[in-house]
Amino acid sequence: MAFDMSKPDFSGLALIGVGTMLTSMTVAGFLLGYGVDKWLDSRPVFMLLFGALGAVGGFLKVYKLLSRGI
Repeated sequence: MAFDMSKPDFSGLALIGVGTMLTSMTVAGFLLGYGVDKWLDSRPVFMLLFGALGAVGGFLKVYKLLSRGI
């Protein structure tokens, strides 16, 4: 019995985990930025900056997981 290793087999549960990872990293960035903005009594500059960094980090993590084949 031969296995085809050319195409990764993504299960539905693994793809839900990938979506959760992207969402949680983005939300964590926004929350961390919100906390820094409250601490420094500043405009929502850090919230937007950390939210964007969280989204970029989430996309990179998802790309690594999907290109590896989960």
